[in-house]
Amino acid sequence: MRDDVKRSWRIRRRVIIATLVYSALGVGYLIIFGEDLRLHEAIANGLILLAGSVVGSYVFGAAWDDMNADKDSRSRGYEE
Repeated sequence: MRDDVKRSWRIRRRVIIATLVYSALGVGYLIIFGEDLRLHEAIANGLILLAGSVVGSYVFGAAWDDMNADKDSRSRGYEE
């Protein structure tokens, strides 16, 4: 894998991990300190959906990137 691709995935992983930590801390805070309000329920649902969509996008993006890398290496006539 090329160095620029590795670097971009390293940055993506940092953003993904930061988003998941933010979501987990937000939901955890609402579980421990939040009152039973519809607003808190909506916020928790949004944070859970955010975390789920980030994980789904990460998996889909990695698969898409791998597929494109395979096509690129075959078009150049070599395997990495």
